[in-house]
Amino acid sequence: MKEFGIYTGLRFVLFAVCFGVLWVALHGRLSIWSLLLLALIVTSILSIFVLRAARDRLAANIEQRAGRMASRVEAARSAEDED
Repeated sequence: MKEFGIYTGLRFVLFAVCFGVLWVALHGRLSIWSLLLLALIVTSILSIFVLRAARDRLAANIEQRAGRMASRVEAARSAEDED
């Protein structure tokens, strides 16, 4: 699942960038936990738009794998019925 690794890596990079920007902008005003929480919220919102292509590729890959698995199960079930 190469697409899963790519999508997860992109999420981590996006989080690190958001945290870095917030750290520079708000370091003296907020605690580290507040910055982490805020970065998590901002990353969640941004990933909807920024990572759409990677998420679509991941979803297509999962759909293909599920289709192949369903066809194997159906083939095994029909082979069982023939016996």
